[in-house]
This record gives sequence, structure tokens and C-alpha cells, in this order.
Amino acid sequence: MGSIQRRLRIAAGQFAPVRGCIEENMRYHELLVTSAASAGVNLIIFPELSLTGYEPEMAEGLALADETCLWPLQTLSDRHDMTIIAGAPLWVKGRKPAIGACVISSKRHISFYRKMYLHPGESDYFSAGEAECVLTAHTFNLGVAICADAGQPIHAERTVHLGAEIYLNSVLSAGGYDKDAGLLKSYAKLYAMPTLMANYCGPSGGWKPVGKSAAWNAKGELIAQAPEDCAALVIMDLQEGECAGEVICLNK
Repeated sequence: MGSIQRRLRIAAGQFAPVRGCIEENMRYHELLVTSAASAGVNLIIFPELSLTGYEPEMAEGLALADETCLWPLQTLSDRHDMTIIAGAPLWVKGRKPAIGACVISSKRHISFYRKMYLHPGESDYFSAGEAECVLTAHTFNLGVAICADAGQPIHAERTVHLGAEIYLNSVLSAGGYDKDAGLLKSYAKLYAMPTLMANYCGPSGGWKPVGKSAAWNAKGELIAQAPEDCAALVIMDLQEGECAGEVICLNK
């Protein structure tokens, strides 16, 4: 890049979801996005199915058939020049809904990534996606994974081959947190690729997520981790090979 300095501030938005209520969960998204903007964040990622909570049995009725309910996030994205990655079940013609990541960027068309690797039992309610996702923000290439995607090393490998420099994982992690975190740490170290996890800090779908959204630098070192029990932002600041972490806890 010559004399041009690359910098990117990305955040994981952690909160406790409201079961199946897009309107109430949207309020948490708005709170976290606004707080992230005040902290100079350029991109924020939320946990798996963040707009509805992780509720497989409700997914068909809640699946997004169009972009209407995402307009409040588009407004925030335009206002703050921020990329927002929110989770929701996505309507798929002739198939079960997909577990989706909605990528909302300022003054751009909304794009969608569909979770490729499903946990046991998820196929009863969801269909799997077919392609990895790499997006660009402030000249950085970021790969997107949803929960069990990162449990398959081939997903991280293919995402890197597509040019990803940073790996983002949107999760619901409960009893398997240590395993999930260990895998992300290993990818960070193996590929010299900073890695960020966004998790819930409250119950969803019969699970009890443990919070602790976290960031690892390109050496696989943990540089920031949220508490277990509060809404929070885990921020990763990347600048010319350096990677620093920060946690901001919110009262709501």
C-alpha cells in the first residue's frame, strides 16, 4: 500500500436476545451499533440469528423474504458509514430457511451469506448454504463464518484461499465454548489471521450461551474477551500489522 496506512476497527456485539422478537432485538442492535460508532468502529458483527434469537422451531415463520425489516440497520449503516453483519433466518425458495448473515454496508446493496455446515439436528429446520463469504471493508478482506462453519477446518482454509485476512465468527456458544474458542485461536495462529467471535450472553433456544465474545491476534493470542453476563462490544483495532483489543460493557 506504499505510504497509505491501512486501518480497521471491527467489533463483536454481545447481548441477550428476546425470543423470536425482531423488534426488541433490533433495539439491541441499534444500541450496540450506536455505541460502536462512538468508539470509531467500521464494522460490527452480531451473534448467530441475532435478530430473532436462536429459535429453530420458529425459523420458518420468522424467515426474511425481503429486506424490509433490515431498513433500520441500513439507515444506521449509512449514518455511521459502518458495515453491520446481523443474523436472521432467510427464506429459500422450495427449501427450508437458511441460517443467514445479512451484510449491510453504507450505500450498497444488502448481501447475504448462508451457513454452510449445520450442527446435528439443525437440518430438521434449516437448509445449508453452498459458498463461503469474503467481503471487503477499508481495503481489508474479511471472511464470515456462522457457528459450526468454524468447526470445519476446511471452511477456514477455503475462506483464506479466497483472500480473507480476518476471520469473523457469529455464534451461539454454550457448553462447547472452550472447543470453539480453541479452534478460532488455532486458525488465527495457523493463517496469521486475526479472528473475532460474537456470542450471546443470555439464554436462547433452550441453550445458555456463556458470553465471552473474544478476539485473537495473528499470533493466536487472546487480546480481548467480554464478560459472561452483560451486553458488550469486543473491539479489534488493526493498523499496519498491529492488532489491539478493547472491551466496552453496556448497562442495558
